Amino acid sequence: MDDIEAVRGQFAGMRPGYEMIAARFVGDPGDVVDEAAALYDRMVPDLAYLDAPDHPMADSLFKCAMTLAVYLALKDRGVDVHDFGATVVEMFAMVPAPPDQFGDDSALLALKSAAEASQREPRKGEFVFEVLEGVQDADVAMNVKSCGICHHFSKYGAIELVPYMCALDDVISDKLDHGLRRTGTIALGAQHCDFRFRRGGDPLRVADTHPEQIRLKNRGGSAPSV
Repeated sequence: MDDIEAVRGQFAGMRPGYEMIAARFVGDPGDVVDEAAALYDRMVPDLAYLDAPDHPMADSLFKCAMTLAVYLALKDRGVDVHDFGATVVEMFAMVPAPPDQFGDDSALLALKSAAEASQREPRKGEFVFEVLEGVQDADVAMNVKSCGICHHFSKYGAIELVPYMCALDDVISDKLDHGLRRTGTIALGAQHCDFRFRRGGDPLRVADTHPEQIRLKNRGGSAPSV
């Protein structure tokens, strides 16, 4: 129960940003975010990783679920999924970069351990992934074979929003100069998500390679500038 309440409580910290997003579409952003908070409260008991909130993939799932709740509240007011997704990517590009754990041996070890466990004992709604060794032109390489975000969003008929969550990975990479390259993701129709990171490398952004599914407003061959 304590973990559930802690995960629910994370929404409050994200609320100012969600109100800014909602204000792009409606005149009552506070009411929209109140509704989204209630939706998220109802989602939380069904989320994966409630028993392991420190799992390397948990934070991404929780934050994406919060964003989904905001979208669902706006969808009821006629907001288009692509308009919402593009706005989320645009506004996320304006916030400070998260902590840079690139090269953190303990973080990489935790990621590898979690990857091995996900393959050994897959659990419903969780990511199944592998960390690869010795991949050419990559400092860190990972394949996601089953996407927890796709699983959760599909319950709410919102799979079209997931590619914009994929685009947020590129925004983070650009902020931290991680050089993320992906040829595709599960949400974009690929068999797996092929994450390849190389510090200072040239990125390959999914918004550039899949413009019909990720319709950014400042289209022009790149993700929003950071």
